[in-house]
Amino acid sequence: MKAAFPLGRALAGAAFIVAASALLRWAAPEYLSAEMAQRLTGVLLGFVVVVYANAIPKSLVALARLRCSPAGEQAARRFAGWSLVLGGLGYIAASLLAPLASMHLVGGAILAVALVAAILRCMRAGGAVHG
Repeated sequence: MKAAFPLGRALAGAAFIVAASALLRWAAPEYLSAEMAQRLTGVLLGFVVVVYANAIPKSLVALARLRCSPAGEQAARRFAGWSLVLGGLGYIAASLLAPLASMHLVGGAILAVALVAAILRCMRAGGAVHG
């Protein structure tokens, strides 16, 4: 029964994303300008990154599956979570503030830097195998 809860949360999250996207699509011609709909879609994408990145440090891994010390693993997860949360917030900021023609490029670059930092930190943690 324990496995149903994460699945239920994932399905609820997916339903939220689909509903919000459909609402933006519906509202765009009459209630929102096309530019605002694109910006709010970018905000939605950044929000999804923030929510999932926030869950990274909270997910537990069985000790038998670890390739490094538990403290090193958790530190790497915290760094990756914070890095991606900040990258998602940067994507949101770019969606709201950058010129429309380059908002996805600017947001994507910010998110890419955060992702590379998280990957490098996790690779470093994976290389510190304990005996």
